[in-house]
This record gives sequence, structure tokens and C-alpha cells, in this order.
Amino acid sequence: MAKPIEHSASFPHPVDAVVAALTDDAYLQARLQELGGKDAALVSHEGDRIVLRQGVPVEFLPTVVRRFTGDDLILDRTETWHGSSADIDVQVRGLPGSITGSQEVVGDGDGSRISVRGSAAVPVPMVGGRIEGIVAEQVSELMRFESEFLARWLDG
Repeated sequence: MAKPIEHSASFPHPVDAVVAALTDDAYLQARLQELGGKDAALVSHEGDRIVLRQGVPVEFLPTVVRRFTGDDLILDRTETWHGSSADIDVQVRGLPGSITGSQEVVGDGDGSRISVRGSAAVPVPMVGGRIEGIVAEQVSELMRFESEFLARWLDG
């Protein structure tokens, strides 16, 4: 069964400013440079579709995940934006399965709030649930770091 992923963060900035940052090449490249891991890249940004590559170093991965990946955990993340929300699809290289979800930026008082909801599914008998938990934990941690980076970016 898929493992849920949830994250939210508030910002003292309007929705338009947050969405503009989240879809800006300079922001994305700076975020990837700081948080993206080895070989991180803005693979493409065509219209409302953004493709990012991020990595989690092998030394942070439990043995059960290393058996499949052999090396760093590489995440190929596609965000398809529809105004202030995006569909998210993440393929994890070396692991069967995927991460899917959505991200929405909404008004919150004088600022805005990002809400991310998704799930990690790794259909491998016996160890799939454990791997899903590890992947969900790593992604949740990454989302927290990304929100902190976004706050610093928006504050200039």
C-alpha cells in the first residue's frame, strides 16, 4: 500500500509571488545547487511543465534501498503547473514504483500557504512498504528544506 506524503508551509508573501518563485528558472537552479544533491539539474522548463533531477547521497540510504539503487537515489521530478497548483510525478531511478501528488499555493491571511499531498508506491514484495516509508521520509525532509530555501529566497 502506498505511503502518504504531506507537507505544508506558510509565507508572508502573496500567492502570485510564491508561484512566480516556484516557477522561475533562477530560483529553481539556485535551489537545486543548494539542495539538489549530486548531478542535480533543471532538465527542462517548457511552458507550465518543469522537469528537475535531484539526488539523495547513498550514505543516507538504508541497505534495503541500496540493494535496488546501487548508488545515490536519483529523483526525476515533473511538475505541471495549472495556475497556483501543480501535479507532481516523481520517478525514482533504480526503484520500481513512483511518487505522485499535487502542490497548491493558496492565500492564508496576508500571506500564502503551500500544501503538498502525495504518496510513494513501491510494489516490491516483502520490502516495498519499508522502502515506501524511507522514500516518503526523504521526500518530506526535502520538502521541508525546499520551503526553508523558498522563504529565504522570497525575503531577498
